[in-house]
Amino acid sequence: MTDLTTEIKPGATFILGFAGIGLIGPIISNSLIEQISDIKEIGFVTSEYLPPISVFYQGVLKHPFRLYYSPQHDLIVGICEVPFQVTTAYNDLSKTICNWALNDDVKAKEIVIFQGIPHRGVIDDYPVYYAAESEMMERLGGFGMEKIDRGIIVGPEATVLNEALTNKLNAYALFTPVLEIPTPEGAAAIIEVLNQIYNLSIETSKLIEEGKEIKAKMLELAEKAQQYQQQQQLPQKSGQEYTRYFQ
Repeated sequence: MTDLTTEIKPGATFILGFAGIGLIGPIISNSLIEQISDIKEIGFVTSEYLPPISVFYQGVLKHPFRLYYSPQHDLIVGICEVPFQVTTAYNDLSKTICNWALNDDVKAKEIVIFQGIPHRGVIDDYPVYYAAESEMMERLGGFGMEKIDRGIIVGPEATVLNEALTNKLNAYALFTPVLEIPTPEGAAAIIEVLNQIYNLSIETSKLIEEGKEIKAKMLELAEKAQQYQQQQQLPQKSGQEYTRYFQ
């Protein structure tokens, strides 16, 4: 699972992006992987419950669930680009991830996951909310976010957080509104918060532009659908387009 030649400094933060609604997890992780200069791939997670899917970038094959590490920022970044075939497998996955993060070769301090809040229609604003273990609330509240008073977290993110509640890892989740399609603007909003928390300088303007393009396409499709619906509701002018014929 890990490149043993890479030394991970104790106290690392584990940022973990799963392929949930809005795909903000993979978008965030990919942005970090692409822009952190000293980050390198240190391993991968494999399971019989992963679907039969391979991914590749610029022709280079990659494992769909990869792990990276940045010594400069002491960040472990995980990216899972495909959902597991059996949801119950997430329980074993979370145990494996947390046990690895706490072993003597890693000794991570905290783990953070992301989850989108489903939203219908166009989203004009992307506030970032948090939910965390009690000892982290004051720290996270200092970064201009609002806490979510009550709610549920579902999927692999939930199993990781639940497992972290039983061990020494500090865990928290960041949320933002998302669509049922990739929502890069939501990912950008969370990245801006990560920039503050971990003193990063990840550029988000490209993601915001991609989000605007997606929004424009959505509006165009909605307008066309509305026009089509109106045309279907117009009264039929049967026979008026023909010239009368008398015998």
